[in-house]
Amino acid sequence: MLPLSAFRVIWGGALALATVPAWGVPFNIGAVEGQFDSKLSLSSAWGTASPSQRLIGAANGGTGYSAIGDDGRKNFRQGEAFTRLLSGEHALELRYGNSGAYLKGRYWYDFELKDDSRRFKAIDDGGRAQSSKASGGELLDAYVWHNYQLGDEPGTLRLGRQVLGWGQAEFIGGGIGAINPHEAATWSRPGSTWRSNLRPASLLYLNQNLTDRLAIDGFYQLKWTADSQANCGTFMATSDVLAQGCDRNLALGPTQAALAAQLNSLGSAQRQAALQAASAQGARFASPDEGVLISRGKDRDARDGGQFGLAVHYQLDQWNTDLGAYAMNYHSRAPIFAGTGASASNLAGALASAGVPASAEVLDALQPSVAAGRSGYYLRYPQNIHLLGLSFSSTLPAGTRWKGEVSYRPNAPVQQNWLQVLDQAASGIDTAGYRRKAVTQVQTSLAHTFDGGLGADSFELAGEVGAVHVAGLGDGLDYGRDPVYGRAPGAGFTTANAWGYRARAVWTFNDVLPRLAVKPSLGWSHDVSGYSPQPEGTFEQGRKAVSVGLGTDYQRTWSADLTYTAFFGGRYSTLADRDFLSLSTSVRF
Repeated sequence: MLPLSAFRVIWGGALALATVPAWGVPFNIGAVEGQFDSKLSLSSAWGTASPSQRLIGAANGGTGYSAIGDDGRKNFRQGEAFTRLLSGEHALELRYGNSGAYLKGRYWYDFELKDDSRRFKAIDDGGRAQSSKASGGELLDAYVWHNYQLGDEPGTLRLGRQVLGWGQAEFIGGGIGAINPHEAATWSRPGSTWRSNLRPASLLYLNQNLTDRLAIDGFYQLKWTADSQANCGTFMATSDVLAQGCDRNLALGPTQAALAAQLNSLGSAQRQAALQAASAQGARFASPDEGVLISRGKDRDARDGGQFGLAVHYQLDQWNTDLGAYAMNYHSRAPIFAGTGASASNLAGALASAGVPASAEVLDALQPSVAAGRSGYYLRYPQNIHLLGLSFSSTLPAGTRWKGEVSYRPNAPVQQNWLQVLDQAASGIDTAGYRRKAVTQVQTSLAHTFDGGLGADSFELAGEVGAVHVAGLGDGLDYGRDPVYGRAPGAGFTTANAWGYRARAVWTFNDVLPRLAVKPSLGWSHDVSGYSPQPEGTFEQGRKAVSVGLGTDYQRTWSADLTYTAFFGGRYSTLADRDFLSLSTSVRF
């Protein structure tokens, strides 16, 4: 536990450093120029919706089919804080002539997750990726750069951990910007920009002007990195089995008590012997008992090599427009859920050895659980995904910013329905968990800053609409849909077409009090039709979200934000009961 005295020292030191309005400490060491920026933040958030029984598995007292994603809702009551976070972020920039270096890191401590016990399952940092832990620190950006001239044309070279936001997406991900992994969507709000969730990746990056209108970009990725996942059992984690180290959370089928009830034709002693034989053959249960445990195998990470891309940009000065063309080869950062097969072929012999008659009734009751318990799952990251894209970015005569992009992946991995994967594994079939499909995504956005509006000094309005098309779905398999909704055929699976839109409005009131700016905001998200392919799952028909916020900024040093976010709609959404209220304050120095 972080002592209260340490917290007072940290925050008290920030107060002392932030007595004058400034952000960053510039300095010089001989010919080296530098700047050190710091930010300390305190934030809390509370779940405001009652847990939905539809999203809690039947084994845990709900009406959902599966308990694979309900730990986060079982752990937190309505109105209970699910995070109380102290975090710090520091960035160091060094410049020497035409060269330089940039380093950025962060650290954090979540008092709610580290120091308080949970109602259902403990939240553990053991074996977790650094970014999924409730406390820790990590290096984010770390790169060197050099600006040079090739003839009369400028160029830039960067090497190291960096964010490279290709494409022209505003709010909707899944397009051209596939280079960097994503942060866990723990704080996903309607109106948050797509780039705000990107994590640095190790790259060699080159930008070179060929003429005053034509430029090329290129990168080679030095190390593959997966998306960050929310830790199992945390409030916004909709899966209990994806995060690294969450190895004993996948349970399906009857609980041990329900399995025993299916053996009522046996006497008490034989029933116990049958359950012990089944357990020895692989049908194991955990506490709390959510069904037969399915073990997690070693994840099959993608290799580091073989990820690269090239982009060409052309400026149409007369139209104030940038045109871009992109080509890249990359490995998936999002995990695919895959299964390893097994059978219960030895069960009859084990029952006979235990003195239990291997009748059809007994075998029918025990074989599915034994086969499931002997099967397994793992996460895999498909390699060599090809991407082609086009983009534009323009400023219209009235000052409106208009941009858009289209991306095409001829071999995108599309996640098969998880329950189908597990059924095949329990039938003795190894399954990769995905099929390659041709996926096309198109999106466009408009943004404009108005002078005033409702008495504000400025009013910014932005919106983006996007659509996804998947070819070749009619192959007899089901794709997508969360396992909490069961095996029944019908809607909710990946469709050939899906679309939705996002919008954000921000009003700025300057000098409400001397040097105090107030910024009310409104964010909106609506998935109108269809279900886009997982693992991204960008659009889920009918799903909506709204976020209402009030931000303040004093002297560009102190800031505070109060935000309420509500999720609703969507017959197959898993966010419908994740409404929350958040409050944060920060100081920059």
